[in-house]
Parts: sequence; C-alpha cells; structure tokens
Amino acid sequence: MPAAFPETPGSIERVCAAWLGGDAVRAWPLAAGGLSGVSLYAVEHLATGRRFVLKRFHASATIDRCTWVHALMRQLRAAGIDVVPEVIDRPEAPPETRTLLVDHRGSPWELVAFMPGRATERPTAGQAAAAMQSLARLHVAAAAWIDGGQAQGPAPGVIRRREQARQLLAMPWRQRRAAIAGDADPVVVAIFAQAIDVFESRGGARTLEAVVAAKSGAIPLQPVLRDVWSDHVLFDEHGGRVTGIVDYHAAAIDTPATDLARLLGSWSLAAERCERPLLEAWRDAIDAYEEVRPLASAERRLIPWLHATGVILGLDNWFRWTLEEGRTFPDAPRMHKRITRLVAALRAM
Repeated sequence: MPAAFPETPGSIERVCAAWLGGDAVRAWPLAAGGLSGVSLYAVEHLATGRRFVLKRFHASATIDRCTWVHALMRQLRAAGIDVVPEVIDRPEAPPETRTLLVDHRGSPWELVAFMPGRATERPTAGQAAAAMQSLARLHVAAAAWIDGGQAQGPAPGVIRRREQARQLLAMPWRQRRAAIAGDADPVVVAIFAQAIDVFESRGGARTLEAVVAAKSGAIPLQPVLRDVWSDHVLFDEHGGRVTGIVDYHAAAIDTPATDLARLLGSWSLAAERCERPLLEAWRDAIDAYEEVRPLASAERRLIPWLHATGVILGLDNWFRWTLEEGRTFPDAPRMHKRITRLVAALRAM
C-alpha cells in the first residue's frame, strides 16, 4: 500500500515531498477541478521552475485501476504521443505503487507534468483537425498496447447506456422532480424543468425505448479516454498545435467512437453548422482523424448515437448528482453552464 497523508491546510506542499524531496514548492488549487468533484492542484518546483499537477483519483478508484491508467499513459508517451502528460515516480516507493500516494480516506493521488496551452469550446477548423489527428495517433498507440491488437466485442459504453436508459424509463424525470428537496440548487431545478419540457416535447420516451432496444454488436475495442472533451484538449498560443490532452482517470476499454462522440459533441458549432447532423457538421475534422486511423463502418455509425445518448444520459447524471444525491461543486456557475449547454444540445437533436 502506498504511503498515506491527510489532505489538511498546508498538507499539499508537504505531500509533494513524496515526489520532489524536501525542495520548496508552491501549490494552489486549480479551478478546472470544479466539475470533476476531485481535488486538483498546480505545483511549482521553485528551484527549477518546473510545474506539475497534483490530482486525487475518485474515491472509488482501486490501486489496480490507478496503476492501469498510469501504465497506459506511459505506453502512449513511449510510443511518441507527447500530448500525454508524464507521470512522475516517487523515488523511494516500491515499483508497484511508485506513481501513487494514498490519503487518509484511501484515495490515491498522482503527480503529472503540467501541460501548457489553452482549451477552447469553439475551435477553428484547423484546431479541430489537429485535435482529431492527435486523438487518432493516441488511439493507434493505445491499440498497440493490447496483445494481438484491437479486440472485438459489444461496446461497454453501449451496454451501460442501455441500462441507464432502462432505469430512466422506469423512473422518468417528471416523476423524480416531485421528490426534489426544497433546498436544492434553484438554478439546477429551473434547468431541470426546461430539460423535462424539451425532452417530452421531442418524444423522449420513444428515444429511450429505442436506446434500450439497440443491439450491442461486435465492434473494435481498445483503451480509450472516455472523458476527452473541450476542456481537456489544449492548444498553443498560436492556436494551431495541440500541446496536451489531459485527464486520463476515466480511461478504459471501449470503442474509439466514444472519444470522437465526446469531443465533437463538446465543441460549439458555428451558426451555419448548428442544424446539420454531427457527422456532417464535423466532416472535415473526422476526415482529418481518418488520415491517421480509418474508422470501421460500425464505429462511424455509432458516433451520432453515442453523442445523442450522451446528451440525454449526461443530463440524467447531472440531475441525479445535484438534485438527488446532493453533491456540490466548487465552481457552481461553471457547472450551471455545463448543464445548460447539454439542454441546448437536447433542443438541437
């Protein structure tokens, strides 16, 4: 078991010593952690000026899960995918847990190299193409990590979404709305009411029935990121080069179509493209991806399905987290914006 530490005031600077020795550091919270619900800090090594990110895994993450994620990241960097952050070792730790430190709650933490650059919700055509080619190269390298290359089977993400759709059919939003506590976030409550009206006006129940009935045919499976969206793709100051693709904590075996649907669906479309289907609206970006990694026909068909179900079930997740489970997020305005964008995407479907 990795060494443990309590996350208390002043402890973040001290815990960095597990990786950086007794050298002086400066650490501060990153606002980007506001939607993930986990602790996230920037760290500066004062002697060298080198910067890092210290991040806690979700409380449910096991040590095996965390070491798998770090092994994937190292495989990608070894394959020349330099947009992946470097995972930092603890010099005195045993090999099996060298990249992790566990806090008093049993939650593992990591230290990774800081990736420069800025994210954008509205990429230029050049930025979108560059991001998709970086993602394609990452996918090719990730597939090579599996013995024998890509496996074939039902997409785990499709199976999960069918089950969540089945649960939502059994307990619809309007029925659940009646049980919302009086002290719930009023902004989210109002957005929830809008989402219910939009969803029902567009025959949402029939959509869910179609999701439940969807067949889980065989499709190429490999390690994918599953949470690659606009905030996690960074560009240089000139905007034409991808400098980083960050946050690998959700990575797992699934279809690469999951990542394409997630990233494309997170970008805002120019006005003239808003009414087009996803694959048509982002045709040039998908073409750029296929210059590196051609899509199987089953993958291409799955992208719009994953996007549409991601909007509906993403809203379902946010409403459950905020209104039923009572989770709070430090950056509430950013959380409100995220949910509002999903409702806008629901309207456009």
